[in-house]
Formats: sequence, C-alpha cells, structure tokens
Amino acid sequence: MTTVDAGPEPTDSHARGVVLQIPRPRSLMGAESARRARRGLLVLAALWALAAGLVLADGGAAATSGALALTFPGAGMLAGGHPVLALVVVALVVTSLVAWWFLGATVLPPAVTLACAGWSAAVADAGHGTATLVALLLAPAAVALSVVSHVLRHRAQARRGERLNAELAQVRFTVSPPPDLDAGLPVVESSAEDLARLRFGLDLALQPLETFEGFTHLDQYREAALRYQLNALSYGLSMAQLTRTPAFHGYLAEAQRNAIEKMLERKAWGYWALENLWGNLRWDPEPVENSENIMLTGFFGLMVTSYETVTGDDRYARPGALTFRWSDGREYAHDLGSVAASIHRNSLANDYALFPCEPNWIYTVCNTFGANTLLAHDRLRGTSYSAETLERLRDGYEREFFRPDGKLLGVRASYLGLSWNFWANPSVQTTTSFWMHPALTDLSLRTWWLLKRDLEIRDGLLHQPRFLTKGLDPGSYLLGRDTFGQAVTMMAAREIGDEEYAAAAQRTLDEREPIEDRDGVRRMKDASGLANLYATLGRFLRQDGLRDLVAHGVPHAWHTGPVLAECAYPEVLVAKAVTDGHALDLILLPGRGSVRTTLGVERLVPGRTYTVDGGLEPTVTADADGRAIVGVDLDGRREVRLR
Repeated sequence: MTTVDAGPEPTDSHARGVVLQIPRPRSLMGAESARRARRGLLVLAALWALAAGLVLADGGAAATSGALALTFPGAGMLAGGHPVLALVVVALVVTSLVAWWFLGATVLPPAVTLACAGWSAAVADAGHGTATLVALLLAPAAVALSVVSHVLRHRAQARRGERLNAELAQVRFTVSPPPDLDAGLPVVESSAEDLARLRFGLDLALQPLETFEGFTHLDQYREAALRYQLNALSYGLSMAQLTRTPAFHGYLAEAQRNAIEKMLERKAWGYWALENLWGNLRWDPEPVENSENIMLTGFFGLMVTSYETVTGDDRYARPGALTFRWSDGREYAHDLGSVAASIHRNSLANDYALFPCEPNWIYTVCNTFGANTLLAHDRLRGTSYSAETLERLRDGYEREFFRPDGKLLGVRASYLGLSWNFWANPSVQTTTSFWMHPALTDLSLRTWWLLKRDLEIRDGLLHQPRFLTKGLDPGSYLLGRDTFGQAVTMMAAREIGDEEYAAAAQRTLDEREPIEDRDGVRRMKDASGLANLYATLGRFLRQDGLRDLVAHGVPHAWHTGPVLAECAYPEVLVAKAVTDGHALDLILLPGRGSVRTTLGVERLVPGRTYTVDGGLEPTVTADADGRAIVGVDLDGRREVRLR
C-alpha cells in the first residue's frame, strides 16, 4: 500500500503516522441533535393539530387564523384573506430569526410569531376555504420538503465521504511529538516589515485601558465586537514573544496585560447582560458563572494562559485578579482558575460536550478556545480538566458537528438541534482547524487535508475556491476581497506545517492589499482590525506554534535566564531576544531613526560582571537585585549580547 505524507516529515523517531477516516453516519443526524429536533417537531405538530381541529370544527375566522399563524409564518394572514399581509408577516418572522442568530435574542421569534398571530386573528375575514386549506398544508409541506432535502443532501455527502475515505486510507498524517524543551524552541529574527505590522497591535494595546481608539466599533454581539479584536491582539502579541522574543518583556508584556485588562472594561463584556436578558429571560450580568458565554470564557482564558506561558507571570491566577465591574456597587471577582472551572463545568454538563456561545447557539470554533484554555490550565496548574472533557468533546464533534463528507458545521441550535448547511464554508473550516490543533490535533489535520484539496497556488499566489461568503470580512461585515480568508489560511497552514500554502497566502496579502503607513506603523488599509490582527498572528506563527503555546509550554531557561525588561517604545524595536539561562542575545532595530538609549536588563546574577557586545560599555555589573542598565547606540540593526 502506498502512503501519502499529509504533512512535513516528523522530526523525532517517536512521531507517528496515523490514518484518519471520516466517521460513517449512523443516521441522518447525530443522536442528540435528532432528539432535540424531534422535540421541536412535537411542539409544531401539537400546534398544527390545534389549528386543524379549529378548521374542522369551523371554530371561526379569528381563532382559525390565529392558530394557523402559529404553525407557519404568514399562514394566518393567508387563511384570513390577506395574502399581501402574509408576505409582510413572513418578512417580519424571517427578520426576527436573523436577529435571534445575530444577537442571541431567543425571545424575539416567539414574540413576533405571537404578535403576528394576534394580528392575523384581528384582521381575519370569513369565507376563505381554499386559502385556509392551503394555509393548513404549509407547515407539513415545509417539514416534508426540509426532510427530503436533508435526506438527499445527506446521502450525497455520505457518498462523497466514502470516496474521501478511500483516499484517506492511503494518507499518513504525521502528528509531531512534544518538543524537547531542554533543547529549546526555535526563535527567529523579525524583519522590519514584521515589526511594522506588530506595531499596529502594540499601539492599540498600549493606550490607556479605558481608551479604544483605532478599534473597529460596530456592535458588541458578533465578530466585529471589541472582545474579538482584543483576543486576536493578545494572541498575536503572545505568539510574537514565543517565536521571536521570549527574553523580552518590557512593553510587549505590558501590551499583553493591557489587552487582558481591557477585556475587563464593561464596554467589552457588558453585552452579556442584554444577551442573558433577551436570550434567557434572566437579568444577571455575571459573565462567567453561567451555563453559556464560551465566547468570553474560552477566548479570554486563552489570552491569560498564553500570557502566563510566555512571561511566567501568574498574577491573573490570584483571587480577584480578573474582576468584571458592572457598576460602583456591583462587580464579579474572578481569576484564571474560576474561568477555567466554568468551562470545565459547562462542558461536562452539556450533552453535546460543546456548549453555547450565546443563548441557544453552539459554535464549533468557540469551543476550541474552551478546550485550549483547559489544556493550558492543566499544564500551568496541574488540574485534570482536559482528561475529563477532551474525549467527550472529540465524540461530540465527530457525532454532531461533522458532516458525512468531513466538513465541520459551524453552528448548531441548542434548543432544536438544527444547523445550516451553508454555515460550513471554507473560512469556518480553516479557522476551526487552526484553533483545534492543540487539543484535537488529528481532527485538525484531517480538516486541513480536506480544505487543501480545494486550494490552488498559481504564480506564488493562493487562490481559494468560490463560496457564498468568500469576500466577507467578519470584522467589518463588508464584502470585498478574501482578505480574512487568506489570513486564516496562512494561520492554519503555518501552524500545521504546510509552509508552501502559508507563504502563498502571506504573499497574496502582501502583494495585493493596499497598505496604510503612519510613522512606521503598517496595516492593511481596506481590512478590518480583526483581519489585520489575525494576519499579524499568522505572520508570527511557526509550525506547532499554537500547540506549543497551549499544550507544551516553553523551556525552563526562558523563565530563569536574563531578560530585556525595559526599553523605549517605539524608539527601540526588538527583532529577537533569547536566553539560554545564562546569556542574553538581542537584535534591535530603531523605530524612530538613530538614537542613543538604554536597556533595562533583569534576572542577572546579583553582583556578577557581564561582558557586553554591542553596547556603549564593554562590561556591566548587576546590582543586588540582578538588574543592570546597558547603553546602546541604535543607528541600524544592532546585535547586543550579555555573557
């Protein structure tokens, strides 16, 4: 049997080749989704039986129209002799459903449906027998059409899944073993262009905590929300520290702390009070101690664990370190432990293992952030959350959230168990594949393999397949070029180790996107803040970068050796900073032209004299606290070494 390598060759003899098949569907839906769908159908059947009884009993035009209005949008108006108003009702109900999905406003569709039922009853005219019969048949016809459509689509997907499994049987997926942390992790030098892109995020983060200038301000409920920009900002900064400057804290660590603490500002998390009210009929702004809201807890937890991993700073593990203040007299005191415990509890309590972002809606990508938070928390704190949840989560994904052709479903309605076939587009697949890589590595690799089949590299540029929302920038809700899709493809390909595709995506963005340059701060002019920040994350990634950050951590020497603790921003740009536990190696670039400046170095051996290569003085002696000041002339690329 010929095997095809699905990724780069393993770097260790313990790396293993695995075959990953798409599970064969046992039925038309996963067992839990089917159970919830049947529950919804029973409610609809009861309403339809009531309407049919009123029609048969000639219960009067008002009662009949009102009852029919509960079975299908516009049915009441149609039965009542108002076909034009029936179209108006359809538009109102559809709008309420879109708002339900967009805002988590669970109460809106039933409220609109009940209001339209009352309206239908109030304006109903008698004597419309044919229209009444048509109105009565709308619901069963719609259900039958939906079932037939789903069956046909499911069978086609299952046939495609069988063909793909025949190919997958020949594919060897290489899952890299844990890195040898004693031997160190790869650290490379940032280019001037890398640093100019990083400065966009640094400038956003280093402003006062209550200030959000430069962020996209559209709404706080969907992808353009401030919290998602803060998440992406934080992840990109942590990745830059991991892969380029692990021995630099200074303004880079400060920027990460600011991103975390900006999440505690009410404008970033206060959306939950309204979502909880109109989604659950419960007024309680508490953002963590609830059964949903993984769109905050999962994403936020990964911000905090990533920061602690790269800096060694455990301040956010202390009680009350993450306190959400609603008002002067009302606050919710949390820390990393309580955030992780909330995710763990909700994952175990939900029959899907995945649990909702917002009232009713379960998103597959959001739950990868929860899994990553638990995995990192276990490593940092010695808990066993992942051991208790990951197999359930894997099973939940495979049974309920993968289609028979191996594609991920992006969302599922918790109450009804239903999903939308169109919400399985390549951007959903790519983003989820990336964030799934640390905790569910094999599922991530299989998803990327399926995605890559539809990608094409021509003249060094990446061409993506056509799909409905290909040009959507979710950070601005605008349609245009596939900028966001290119950014997340770069992320997934680079993380998995498919550098050919990552480089093509990065080159596509670099050559195609107009650039705005303000005093050395560069960003893609026509893209949202979210797309820019994800592109920065992709630029600073390396193979297994996210997996190492989440699951494996960093070498002990990085948390004990000398560190560049202070330098001026943006006068000093740090292209590389690494320690072996004893020496400190730096590569610096000027951010505002030539300058004579000082560097604050910490974690030196107290009283020891160090040789300085590249500094103003040939030696420096650490004070009693292990600190020293090193002077440098920065007139171009400069290497500085303390040994």
